[in-house]
Amino acid sequence: MTKQTPNVTNMLTFDIEEWFHANYDDIAAPDRSKGSNFRNHMEILLQMCRETNSKATFFVLGCIGEDYPDVVKAIAREGHDVASHGYAHELAYKQTIGEFRADVQKSVDILEALTGTKVLGYRAPSWSIVESNLHYLEVLEEMGMQYDASIFPVKTFLYGIPTAPTEIHKPLVNGREINLYEVPMSVMKLAGRNIGYSGGFYFRFFPKFLIKGAIRSANRQGKSSIVYLHPREVDAYEQKLALPFKENFIHYYNVGKTQKKLEDILKSYSFTSISEHLKHKFQV
Repeated sequence: MTKQTPNVTNMLTFDIEEWFHANYDDIAAPDRSKGSNFRNHMEILLQMCRETNSKATFFVLGCIGEDYPDVVKAIAREGHDVASHGYAHELAYKQTIGEFRADVQKSVDILEALTGTKVLGYRAPSWSIVESNLHYLEVLEEMGMQYDASIFPVKTFLYGIPTAPTEIHKPLVNGREINLYEVPMSVMKLAGRNIGYSGGFYFRFFPKFLIKGAIRSANRQGKSSIVYLHPREVDAYEQKLALPFKENFIHYYNVGKTQKKLEDILKSYSFTSISEHLKHKFQV
């Protein structure tokens, strides 16, 4: 299959966490005694990248680095970005700025020790950089990171800044442009509102033709789309959290079809990591 709009490269990202990592209120503690299929999920993702000549940014939890050091080393060995997803999947807007700094630094220390390379980027668990804690981006700037990918220009019950810019930019924080690129999640307009289409629930909910059409439309305008998924989303048989109806629908809808949908999209369009995209677009 010939990849479409080869002059535009999109960005492929994965949030690397276990099946039990979630941030919904009042959910029962999961039974983790049966383990997980995490290693198999990661091999599926890495194999898809190999077969489609795609590079990706893997936002890895620090605790994953502790539990699966060989997996993190494999990600780096195959030429992908290893970036921070924090240490234990805690919501950034529920942390003090000191707790946030310690959390990110702990994850960075673990990941850099495993890969031998500097961590260049960060994505907050559950997109938890919002208007109230936007100044936390200054912490990432102080740590010397090149980019943040935590802002989703939508509004949901859990996350989002609907008025945020939809293009890659250097954000204004406390009245100044900080030395850090913000890489917001891709959105499309639907009934006058921003809505995601190429990651997580949106990727599972929308039909493949709509996702491919949105990517193609963006590429024809010279814009890149960002795909994001979690390892658990390629396995309909992985253990599941006991969630209320709405949260269960968001978390698990259509997981049985995600892998084939992702394979087709990776074969249809060109994908690279965030750091490579920034290098070519902005000479970072």
